[in-house]
Amino acid sequence: MDQTTAGILALYGILGVTVLALWLRHRSVLSQRDRMMNRMGDLQTNLSDTTQRLDLLSRGVDTILGETPEVRNLLGVHRKLESAENLLFDQGIAVSSSESCAIASHAAKAIIEKHSTEPDENTAILPGLLPLVVRLDAILTEAEMRAEDLELNGGEHRILGELFHASARTSRAADCYRMANQMDPEDSASLRSLARIQRESGELETLDRTLERLLATSPDDLEALAEQAAILVGSDDERYDRNKTRLIALGEPLEETETSTKLSEIALRAKDSRISGDPSTLDSNDSPLLVERAAKLIGLGEAGAALEAITKAIEMDEDNGPAWLLHARILAAGEGNSKEAIRSIRRATALGEYGVIMESEILENEGRLDAARAVLEEHIETIPEDAEARARLSLVLMKAGSIDWAKETLNEAPPICWESSHMHVMEGRLHLHDTEQYRDEYGNHDPILLIDALISFDAAIDHDRENGLAWLGRSRALRFQGSHNEAEVALVRARRLIPNHTSIPLEEAHLCIEMGKLDQANTHIAEAATHLHEHPIVPFVRGLIAAKQGRMTEAQTLFTKVLAIDPDHVRARLNRCSASLLKGDLDMALDDSDHLISISPALLIARQRRAEVLMNLADWTEAEAELRRILDRRDEHVMALVHLGTCLIAMDKAEQAERPLNSALRIDSTNSDAWYQRGLLYLDFGRGQEALSDFESASRNDPKHIDARLMIAAIFHERGDTKNASNAWRKVLDIDPQHKLARRRLEECNGRTVASAKILGPED
Repeated sequence: MDQTTAGILALYGILGVTVLALWLRHRSVLSQRDRMMNRMGDLQTNLSDTTQRLDLLSRGVDTILGETPEVRNLLGVHRKLESAENLLFDQGIAVSSSESCAIASHAAKAIIEKHSTEPDENTAILPGLLPLVVRLDAILTEAEMRAEDLELNGGEHRILGELFHASARTSRAADCYRMANQMDPEDSASLRSLARIQRESGELETLDRTLERLLATSPDDLEALAEQAAILVGSDDERYDRNKTRLIALGEPLEETETSTKLSEIALRAKDSRISGDPSTLDSNDSPLLVERAAKLIGLGEAGAALEAITKAIEMDEDNGPAWLLHARILAAGEGNSKEAIRSIRRATALGEYGVIMESEILENEGRLDAARAVLEEHIETIPEDAEARARLSLVLMKAGSIDWAKETLNEAPPICWESSHMHVMEGRLHLHDTEQYRDEYGNHDPILLIDALISFDAAIDHDRENGLAWLGRSRALRFQGSHNEAEVALVRARRLIPNHTSIPLEEAHLCIEMGKLDQANTHIAEAATHLHEHPIVPFVRGLIAAKQGRMTEAQTLFTKVLAIDPDHVRARLNRCSASLLKGDLDMALDDSDHLISISPALLIARQRRAEVLMNLADWTEAEAELRRILDRRDEHVMALVHLGTCLIAMDKAEQAERPLNSALRIDSTNSDAWYQRGLLYLDFGRGQEALSDFESASRNDPKHIDARLMIAAIFHERGDTKNASNAWRKVLDIDPQHKLARRRLEECNGRTVASAKILGPED
């Protein structure tokens, strides 16, 4: 075989092998295709099953979200938290601190918004929200952020704190509560929540500080007061006593725990073991303990034993200032020992004790106002910033009648003095004095002065809520204002704080009189009488009660008793004048009004009473002259205008009477007497319907105005309007069941009604 043939054969061999290989490859590809097709079929089947399942799941989720839209809303919070995580941690780009705060704040606000979507259910937390709160805590921890780093307001911090607290993230919650209070110091809710966390964790020191801040915002919080008192037992007597006093004032006396009671008993036994009942058994080193013993004996009412103990203490140590001061107090409580008491005070003062107030009180009680003033002035020259002494001096000056001087004493005080409640109490007292003067002149209290007084007393209470005199003054101002219920609340508080103050039962009596509780007023003035004895205020208040009860003769006698002690007692003379006028004792009434005008020409109420007496004496000319004197000083004096109209009608000057009556009604449309007098005027003019309208206005403003009721009934009766007349006569009898004319006229109306029934009856 030649080479060519061999070559061709070799080529065919190669081709054959190639074809075989291609065929085998083709068969392999076909086999792989078949396998892929089978697999694709399986995947298609699985995908179809999965699609069906996802469709079912989707419909289920849609159903759940449709029924609970709040859960759907939480998906948005989830996305915002995820976004915050990505921005803060998952990207390579550095984020500034301000940007980090903004990102975290945005996430926190998303959670807060979902919690505050249910404002009516403050304690309700949306299902699924707490896990997101935990996630936010993790974000803040990773980013090393505190509450102060979040751009939130105080309310938002408080809400976030509540959510952290609910998710057991107490440290984070406490941080938010602190920030909330820092941004809004008036928000007591955040402090209460913070206190709860500190209480649960046993952090008593921080709890004490939180409760103190809470009491600065809500000083009458009973729970906070009681809880802090329990913490302070044996550690801070001053604040413990403050809380105890405040709780007593609020009507919630502190219930001492078994532990605190035992500690007190142990302390007392320890002292008593060193201080026997016989002071002579003590050595020279026990003088301070004798002072404690004497103070205890005073509290028990054993003045004699207390004096013996304190005398022994002074004998042991003549330089014991507290002993000399207590010695003075014991002596001052007795009778006839004022000189010795003052000597003891001055010895105590020389030893560094504060006795100027006590000395001034002793002198004042003896009626030596000039001496009391001198003592206080000397002290203030040395220590001008002593607020208590300055306020006391102002009080002494006010009692002496030097009102301008009393005001000047306060006005000259250094600014530091106004940090004391004593100054504000005295300022309030001066405002009350001014409003009483205004009342005496114009017949009513000046509302602006009353507001000023309340502002002063409230300022005093803000500085010291345990100042009983501030609560007493506030009660009085509220009584003058006509706010009797509020006055009663303040007065209860005052009694609890200063139960033995003589002004308490007096103010209670005055308040009861104005509230119509006359039996209670009698009880209170009887209590006051046990302390005040011959003081003119007792018969004065009893006179007011008698006058209110219609016992004018007794009232007249009681006011006379006051005037026997103090002839220039304005209110007593004015009230005796009124009682005498009502009683018909016109001579005494005229004498009293003349006396009042002589000592106080500007006292318009006295001139009004004089005019009323003259009207009762039918001296119309002089009455008119007196009324015009009042109107010259105060042209809008309502009662003077009303009485002037009455005088002019009586003097046959009816055409001149309408003008003052119209003026009176323009000033005070509720004045029943003005309506009544104008009704009489219109009746005289023959304007019957207008008269009837005025009489009805009079009775509407004063349902017990019997004269107006009588005129209404008479008008209807004269018209023959039996139905309205009958109703009107009955209203007269409601006021006075024994009114003979009304009863007779009502019987006439009933007779007319019966006669009409017979005429119109079915038998006809």
